[in-house]
Amino acid sequence: MSKVPGTRIYFEHLDVLRCVAALMVFMGHLFEHMVSHYGYPDFMRIGNTQSLTFAGQYINMIFLNGGFGVDVFFLISGFLITYLLLVEKAETGKINIGGFYLRRTLRIWPVYFLIMALAPMLVKWLNTGMEPPYQMTALFLNNFATIKSEHWTFPFAHYWSICVEEHFYLVWPLVIAFIPYRWLGKVFVFVILVSIVSRGLFSHYQMGYYFQYLHTLSRMDALAIGALGAYIHHQKPFVLKLAPYYRWMVYILFIAVFGYEKYNIYDGMFLACFRKYFYIAVAAFAMMNFMFHEKPLIRFKGKTMFHYLGKISYGFYMYSTVLLIIVGLKIVPMFPIIDAPISFLLLNLVGSILLSVISYHTLEKLFLMMKTRFEVIRTRS
Repeated sequence: MSKVPGTRIYFEHLDVLRCVAALMVFMGHLFEHMVSHYGYPDFMRIGNTQSLTFAGQYINMIFLNGGFGVDVFFLISGFLITYLLLVEKAETGKINIGGFYLRRTLRIWPVYFLIMALAPMLVKWLNTGMEPPYQMTALFLNNFATIKSEHWTFPFAHYWSICVEEHFYLVWPLVIAFIPYRWLGKVFVFVILVSIVSRGLFSHYQMGYYFQYLHTLSRMDALAIGALGAYIHHQKPFVLKLAPYYRWMVYILFIAVFGYEKYNIYDGMFLACFRKYFYIAVAAFAMMNFMFHEKPLIRFKGKTMFHYLGKISYGFYMYSTVLLIIVGLKIVPMFPIIDAPISFLLLNLVGSILLSVISYHTLEKLFLMMKTRFEVIRTRS
């Protein structure tokens, strides 16, 4: 991170982390659709059966856990938003709350409501058979609508995470603005504890998977952990010097466990309340080492393709889930010659990137330029 008075705040590789998170979610969704349509690839199966080899089970679990990328997004959002708010308050003595809401609106709403506007046409064209919760989604309550229906509804199945972030954005500038700085660390820890207790109560009263996975109280801890990291970094900037040996040990352990079992299983109090923190702790550790270690394990010189994909990752996340259904239900049946797993993968990957690029340069960038007018602390990526 570079911060010099009069310059922009710059976290050099934050966009690379966004790229990784977006690809995790995308590959998880893509793999699930590919398996449902084509079955498991030959190299994962035992003979001609659908039974998986040991390696196949491991690979399958890695992809099934791709949804963990959402928690990575939450960590990034919690860290960056909180850090910018802390710097704003330190430099100006206050938080421009209206300006904050305008900036978030200009960043999130254009793509969010564009897909909503297209949704009736898409639902009719694809004949999905289930009416989406338009009103609840427009009010940024999609996660609660999904909890109530216990169905992922096209084309808003992935909107739940945006709604959780919007709830965070609604409250967080007020927290930073009105709570004394010295108390903020304790407040962030309290938010994490509230999330733990909430999942414990959901588990105790057997309220089910959707409450555990989608409820704002269940998921706000990752945002608060990112915020706690920002608070610590704001007090004393991270300068990490951990030896590569120890970093590799942590990463290898994480990869081994990540392919061993599903991270979002909530059977029993311990799994519901505490197990996720192993994954979040490693993700936060990796994030801090990548951004602040003087000798990161992976170096990126200048702007790369991964930085650019991170820059357009919001659009990639929003469009890719919608495109998956369109490719599966409409495009592949129209062209039987491309009805193969590799074609399905390439159509979705290339199509999602193209849609994101077009959206970023023709729609999002216009609003981002407007967004800079309301910046108090300027950033660049």
